[in-house]
Amino acid sequence: MQAALRVTKNTLTRLRAADVLRAGVHFTAAGVGLRRPNLRWDLERVEETLAKRGKGIPRPKAEPGRA
Repeated sequence: MQAALRVTKNTLTRLRAADVLRAGVHFTAAGVGLRRPNLRWDLERVEETLAKRGKGIPRPKAEPGRA
């Protein structure tokens, strides 16, 4: 998924945390009872969602005094 979208794992994590990429819509968790299951992504839906949003990927808010 990272290679197809040309993004890092951290970017995918940020998009999930920002509720841009949602479980059941953009990905499903594979494996039962795992703390950190592998995710199976729906590339077509992810690309569609990101295209609608444009290039804006949510970033964490900067801490005061840090660039």
